[in-house]
Amino acid sequence: MTISSHRTGSRGEEIAQSFLKTKGFRVEACNWRSGRLGEIDLIVYDPVLDVLVFVEVKTRKTRFLESPLQAIHSKKVQRMLHLAEAYLAAHPGHAESSVRFDLLSVFFPGNHKPAEILHLENAFSTDG
Repeated sequence: MTISSHRTGSRGEEIAQSFLKTKGFRVEACNWRSGRLGEIDLIVYDPVLDVLVFVEVKTRKTRFLESPLQAIHSKKVQRMLHLAEAYLAAHPGHAESSVRFDLLSVFFPGNHKPAEILHLENAFSTDG
């Protein structure tokens, strides 16, 4: 990842956090890592639904190639499932919470236009 793409990704994650906060979510963790398993971009909690949400954020500055949501492949899904299990094991206070996996796309169209956000709730489940 280049410095420029890292900055874009970080900026996208900041926008995603703000967006989710406006929807009433409480941010539990950002860029949470578990050893060799990798990292989850955002972990947020919905106190109304008592749902812990693991969020993959995809940020793009161009629509030229694939859409951000198309960048989620089966290996990434499996990694997120394992990371969620690791997070829950490390945070037993959420043992009774329901869990959901969301995808959030942030697109920067340029020309000083605001970012476009697409939030796909319950993008995949823990069912086989």
